[in-house]
Amino acid sequence: MARTPELQARRDRSDLVTGIIVGALVIAFLLFRGANAVASLFATPGAVTVDAPIPAQVISTGLGEGAEATITSGTLVVADVSTISVVCLVLAIVLSTLGLVAAAALGVWSCIRMLRGRVFDQVNVRLLFGLSMSLLIAWAGEYWFRNMGLNGVFAALDDEFRGQTALNLAGISLAVAAVAVGVLVLVFRRGAALQKDAEGLV
Repeated sequence: MARTPELQARRDRSDLVTGIIVGALVIAFLLFRGANAVASLFATPGAVTVDAPIPAQVISTGLGEGAEATITSGTLVVADVSTISVVCLVLAIVLSTLGLVAAAALGVWSCIRMLRGRVFDQVNVRLLFGLSMSLLIAWAGEYWFRNMGLNGVFAALDDEFRGQTALNLAGISLAVAAVAVGVLVLVFRRGAALQKDAEGLV
């Protein structure tokens, strides 16, 4: 049975309200995660603690009688890391957190405007464009600065960081999401133009 306009409107409103609530919760979680990540980075006095890709190696685990496992990442606690590298690691966390918080906030704002009946207009187009750029900043900022920071971490260990590709691919979902939102920007821009033309005919 086809949905009535009233039923569809109620469902749309319910979806938008849910989006606003979830968005607010996500913002709170992202801020908590960012603060926790900075605290974890400096958990050991005089050293930094980082998760990093490492060359694949076989270890004997404490499972059963000592099952063998191949590890490709690990948590490193390293002292004497250069100040520039430490700053880069902090910037990676800050840019990731702020970019994702900005994206979530813009998404919530868009939901609020659509809840008020403002869907296809230039403001929503700009909000979605900002959301897309925020996701790109969160991805590029985090992984670019984290790469630089990990280079310094491995240098302090008299080694070379070789996990750039694995690190960048780990966050590729953010880049894909940014592209997807970018497509929505085109849709909303076209919708805003059609709505403007329709209003001009009235």
